Amino acid sequence: MKRSGFTLVELILVIVILGIVSVGTVQYLSFGAQIYAQATERDEVVSQARFLQTRLSKELRHAAPNSVRLSCDNSTSNPCSVVQCLEFTPFKSSTVYTNNLPSDLAASGDVTVVDALVDPVINDWVSIYALSAADVYQLTNNKRRQIMSVTQGINTTEPDVWQVDKGFSVDSPSKRIYVLNSAGPVSFCVKENTLYRFEGYGFFDSQPTPTLLNQINGVSGVAIGQFVQNALNITEVFRYQSASLTRNSVVNIQLEMGFNNTESVAFNHEIHLPNVP
Repeated sequence: MKRSGFTLVELILVIVILGIVSVGTVQYLSFGAQIYAQATERDEVVSQARFLQTRLSKELRHAAPNSVRLSCDNSTSNPCSVVQCLEFTPFKSSTVYTNNLPSDLAASGDVTVVDALVDPVINDWVSIYALSAADVYQLTNNKRRQIMSVTQGINTTEPDVWQVDKGFSVDSPSKRIYVLNSAGPVSFCVKENTLYRFEGYGFFDSQPTPTLLNQINGVSGVAIGQFVQNALNITEVFRYQSASLTRNSVVNIQLEMGFNNTESVAFNHEIHLPNVP
C-alpha cells in the first residue's frame, strides 16, 4: 500500500515560491500606494498654491495706492535672508472731496465729500495723494489723517463732512480721498517654509517683521500656506514694481512649492493693482 505526501524538497520549493510571490505582491501594492500618496501630496501643493495666489490677488486689489512695500528685495542694499514680508494697507471706500483741504498742520479741519459707498467711523484713517509708501505710513508726510467726527448729509444729494485731526500738506489733483481699513496694514510674511498673515498691529514708519515668537507688535501671525521652498536670498517670493506713466503697480509672486522631499514646482503670478492716488 502506497502513501502519497510531500517530500522535504517539495515543501521547501513551495515555501520559496510562495515567498517570492508574496514579496512581489507586497512590492506591487506598496508601489501603487506610494504613487497614490505622491499624487495626493502633489495635488495638495498645487491646490494650496492656487489658493495662495487667489487670496493674495483678492486682498491686494483693495490696497490703497502706493501702500505696498517689501521688507527686502534682494537688491544690493536690501538683501533677503530667512524672512520676507509684503505689507500693504487696504481701503474700505474711496470718494471725492469738493472743498479746499484744510492746510493747518497743527489744527483740525473739515473735508466735504461726496457720499461714500461705505461711510467711515471715528478713528478711521484717510489718505490723500500718496505717491510713495512713506506717504501712507509716516504721519510726518502729512498725507494720512485720522477722522474725529462724521456728519452725514440730510439726503444722498447733500455732501458729508468729515472732520480730521490735522490738515494736509498737499491737494489731490483728482480730488480723490481713500478711507483706510480700520484694522490698519496687513502683512504677508514667508518664514521657515510657511506663509503667515498679520493684521491689526498698527502703522510703523519702518516696515516691521516677525519676531522669534512670530509676532508683530504683539500680534501673532496666522499660517495660511506651507511647503514654500524659496531660498529667499536667491529667489524672493514677492517682487514689487511701482506705477509708471504707462502701467499700474504690479506685485509679482514667485512660489517654489516642495513635496515628497525631493520634488518641487514653481508658480509665477502677477497681480496688477488698479488703484491710483
